Amino acid sequence: MDSLTDDKPSGEERWRDIRRNNLLDAASRIFARQGYEATSVEDIAFEAGIGKPTVYRYFASKQALFEAVFGQAIDDLEIRLDAALLQDGPFEDRLMRLAIEIVPTFRTHFGSIRNINEGETSKRRLFRQRRSQIEQRLRGVIETAQRQGEARPFDAGMAAKLMIGMMWSGVGADYLSDAEVAEAVIGMALNGIGRSQAPQGRTPRESPAGGTVTVLKPRGRKGGGTQP
Repeated sequence: MDSLTDDKPSGEERWRDIRRNNLLDAASRIFARQGYEATSVEDIAFEAGIGKPTVYRYFASKQALFEAVFGQAIDDLEIRLDAALLQDGPFEDRLMRLAIEIVPTFRTHFGSIRNINEGETSKRRLFRQRRSQIEQRLRGVIETAQRQGEARPFDAGMAAKLMIGMMWSGVGADYLSDAEVAEAVIGMALNGIGRSQAPQGRTPRESPAGGTVTVLKPRGRKGGGTQP
């Protein structure tokens, strides 16, 4: 008869998990502090208090370690976002709860991506793939607010992309705290910076959902299709 403890991890397995998590934490700190390009496996090993050969027992390369750190950061962020989505309240509060989770993660964990060489397409692709999952959560909040009459008709997917872009850019401003970046983004999303009339070159039109939507007049662009 099998023991009831057969499925429990052994002491060695638990120790490996602890050491792997410590290694990921150390790598996260170094990548955030120095950036991906400037970081070496030796730097990470020193930060973790282990030898370089030990790093390679867990990860085949610096890139594999970076991807593990990145993936864990996004996984943790998504858990916090889903918890925030369970809370009710006004549209502004629901957006703010998401922003105050996203902004610190961008600043702490994704700063190393900012200076990655343009040729490092695999890492940029990794960010784009995971970014879309964050956008979907913002989009859901916006679409719910539109159905409830809390938000005007607008392309919710585009709004989510713009908000993510503003947060990403905002964390590059070292003179702003995470809370200030989040407040600025939500303030811009809800209120804008201009008057309510349509800017030059744009014209308001009626939306199928009611109200008006501001659209950009084409300026000599030939052909149809969408922007890449």
